[in-house]
Amino acid sequence: MRLTIEAEVTLTGVFMEKDQIILNYEGEIGKYGHVFFNHKLTPSDSQETKGSFTGFARTVLNDGGSIQGTLSGVWKRSGPNFRIHSLDDAIGIEDQNYVEITVDIITKNGSLKLFNLYEHW
Repeated sequence: MRLTIEAEVTLTGVFMEKDQIILNYEGEIGKYGHVFFNHKLTPSDSQETKGSFTGFARTVLNDGGSIQGTLSGVWKRSGPNFRIHSLDDAIGIEDQNYVEITVDIITKNGSLKLFNLYEHW
């Protein structure tokens, strides 16, 4: 597994629901172009400091095309800071990635590190 892309992302929406926290993002993410994605976080403890999530991504490529992907994984929170560990499966292409995201829900700033899982498989 090799680090393939590092990028900054912007949190465009935070929705606090009774049993979920929904985070919406966007950013320029290397070969994937402009990416819009979300995480639906489900807490697994009463303090809402960790849990699992599902999500979805859709890209707008530089050539006008688009890629979709499903996202799933685990997360931890400390104050307004979230650290998310995601396994991403692109739909219609071979890419499967491990992605680490850190985001501050107050400042709306985040960073992303993407690792291709099967680049040399």
